[in-house]
Amino acid sequence: MPDPVSSSTPVPTRILLGGGGSAEDERPIFERFAAWVGGGHVLYLPIAADQPSSAHLAWLMAALAALGVQQIDMWTTLAGHQPAELRGFAGIFIGGGNTYWLLHQLRTGGFGDAIRDFALGGGVVYGGSAGAIVLGANISTCAHIDHNDVGIADMHGLNLLDGHAVWCHYQAADFPLTQVFVRRTRLPTYLLAETTG
Repeated sequence: MPDPVSSSTPVPTRILLGGGGSAEDERPIFERFAAWVGGGHVLYLPIAADQPSSAHLAWLMAALAALGVQQIDMWTTLAGHQPAELRGFAGIFIGGGNTYWLLHQLRTGGFGDAIRDFALGGGVVYGGSAGAIVLGANISTCAHIDHNDVGIADMHGLNLLDGHAVWCHYQAADFPLTQVFVRRTRLPTYLLAETTG
């Protein structure tokens, strides 16, 4: 029988967002990710990238190995995988690329709800660039840099950030566009430059 005190204790939600850029730009965020994951197994999803390859895995392993993360699996596609497999990981690392393509794959494979449940259940989730945007309430913040070749009409993201949207690769020149987005959607929005998270 579960302990009633521990079963009612809220599970912390541990989500990290990276604005994009190099591993060095995001090192403080990577350090937090590694600390939260501990020695646990990490799933890397570079599925927003144009052609995910072993070079993606080598990049992440180089960035995280020095921080104590040694076990990283990479899925270059969600085909052949089931959402229930996420339960075997301590953390999920969602990389950048095309945000529309990323959201399309998550929805088609049934992984949108699974990642949401994983995060709300205490799993660690890192999203960088497109991976960060998709964790927000609305992905239209990517419209000025990504092409919607998959024809997504529903721009709702996974909404894991208390109703906030995420604008990545932010530069001062983007400010007028951010104002249009906020007025249109009425969503509070995190503006993340490439050296922030």
